[in-house]
Amino acid sequence: MKIPPLTIGAALLLWGLESGKIGFALLLCLVLEGSHFIPRRYSLDEDDFVKISDLTSLLFLGAVALILLNYEPLGFLRITTGWMPLILSPLIVAQLFSTGNTVTIGTRLGTKKKAYTHRPIDFRLYYIIICLFAAAAANSRGPWFYPATTAIVAVVLFANRGRAYSPVVFALLLLVSSTAGYLGSMVIVTGHGYVVQNTFRYFYRYYRNTQASPFKAHVNFGDTGRLKFSGEILMRVSSAAPPSLLKEASYSLFQRGDWFSPQGKYEFLLPADRVSWILRPEPPEEGETVKIELGLPKEKGLLPLPLHGYALRSATVFELERHENGTLKAVDAAPIATYEVDYDSGPGRADDLPTMGHLDVPEEEKYVLDRIASELGGENLSASARLDALGDFFAADFQYSLDLVGSGDFATPLGNFLLESKSGFCEYYATAATLLLRTMKIPSRYVTGYAVYERAVLEGKYLVRSRHAHAWSEAFVDGGWVTVDTTPPVWKAADEARADSLEGLRDVFSFLGHKYRLFRIGTGRDYTFSLSVVVAVLTIFLVLRIYRRLKLEKAEIDDTLQTPRIFTRIVTPFTPVVDALAASETSRHEYESFGEWAARCHHWQNFDTEEFSLLYGLHLQQRFDPVPGNEHHQQRLRQGAVKYLPQLQDEKQR
Repeated sequence: MKIPPLTIGAALLLWGLESGKIGFALLLCLVLEGSHFIPRRYSLDEDDFVKISDLTSLLFLGAVALILLNYEPLGFLRITTGWMPLILSPLIVAQLFSTGNTVTIGTRLGTKKKAYTHRPIDFRLYYIIICLFAAAAANSRGPWFYPATTAIVAVVLFANRGRAYSPVVFALLLLVSSTAGYLGSMVIVTGHGYVVQNTFRYFYRYYRNTQASPFKAHVNFGDTGRLKFSGEILMRVSSAAPPSLLKEASYSLFQRGDWFSPQGKYEFLLPADRVSWILRPEPPEEGETVKIELGLPKEKGLLPLPLHGYALRSATVFELERHENGTLKAVDAAPIATYEVDYDSGPGRADDLPTMGHLDVPEEEKYVLDRIASELGGENLSASARLDALGDFFAADFQYSLDLVGSGDFATPLGNFLLESKSGFCEYYATAATLLLRTMKIPSRYVTGYAVYERAVLEGKYLVRSRHAHAWSEAFVDGGWVTVDTTPPVWKAADEARADSLEGLRDVFSFLGHKYRLFRIGTGRDYTFSLSVVVAVLTIFLVLRIYRRLKLEKAEIDDTLQTPRIFTRIVTPFTPVVDALAASETSRHEYESFGEWAARCHHWQNFDTEEFSLLYGLHLQQRFDPVPGNEHHQQRLRQGAVKYLPQLQDEKQR
């Protein structure tokens, strides 16, 4: 493969301009293209190349660590590709400054291998392609990328074209292919824009209907049920005896199957200090503490809490707002919010009082709610007795199921659930219980959150998955809000039965990923400098090892030469001429042939440089690789000595 000079440098400069790494590109360009002007080469064997391959692997792993520690995983592939010309630079430098024209790419773990399965390759073309890919990965959308790339590829192809392609034919084919490539890229860009735009619109409509915001101002009927089909781990809970339920949000208005929370009711929660917030006055007796690790990909969202939390501490939550109903909103937090909550079983906040909205019942649902409320005793019973009657009602004939219930022969799905199917998941039970409590004149609200009951052996913590999402009611009784959960207890076992066989393996990877994200968040440090120092030290160590090997080999050769050894000198008829020239004070230049040097040493008469060089070659052959019985060579050497030796002797006598 022929690689014209300056081609590698041009590819490097294009990469530097497109990716913004022009400083690195210029440095590499000077080093690599400087190989054409520096004649010195180093003799590297296969083991040296493998060590350099190991160095390249080390650089790659260091770059991966830096990228993962300082960038989001979504851009990992693009950023890594953008640094590949620098990462792979030891390989191309080794090839260009070695005596060979190839490199051997392999690895050596532990002891030295006797042989390597990888064949030597010419890395220059691969390096040019890598530079072009790295420039493309920058996606700068600059106008010169395509023409510059085409020019670099054209130079390489032209230098390696077959004899059948004249420059004119090659230019025509290049023009046609480059034009077709440019038009094709325009079609791809246009099509990509169309797909992205329409895909965004589709997902926007879907997300608007299902997950309108991270603060969940309202929930559609069925939202919680859809979460139950996933085993994704959402949070981890640390506690000796955690609360059975973590409340995320509560809602007071029910319309057409959706629950809504009043907007504009959030207020900034003033922190007590840099890492703690007081949710309500501390109770006389110390309560329990639970630690929660919650993923917040958008760095904002609602924080699940025990019902009667009174203090929150966190170094990864920076700003909080609280709704009048107690819902806690993190408006600025780390991607994983780790927080501790103190809670008790007391009455809760004194200012968290019911409103008329907590007694509102939709007109379209009254036909069934009034009927059932009258059967349960209505307002004739005490508040606690009404709660007991409600629990007995749902415990009697109702079953748990994840199937959605339609309206059937009734006006609404809720009527069908209460009077006909009597089967559904937690949203049906929580909605029905909340509206029945209101019908029985007990203020109530619809609550969503998560159940806590699965303890992980690997982590020693409680795992909260998507399928642990739950809905229940809160009733205002005896001056405080109490939990009313009418869903049949078998729902936990029914949901766990849906877990697939690979969930344990996914949990291991989830645990490792969680630890890595906690490490990134917990340190808050940029590891670029420290890891760069480690890579630099190891690089210097490897270079010194290779250089030390070269010095040791030289030292061994020197020691061999210093050992006294006796040789029988082989002389030829031309030896006196060579010895006479060796006594000359004229030094021989580097890369100068013996004949050229002899011509400068003496003022010859009828001197023939070509003939003298041939005689010197025959002289060396007779000394080190003689041909037995070759009288013709001996005769030529004698004739040469007769011609040139007298002139040297005359010069010496004068």
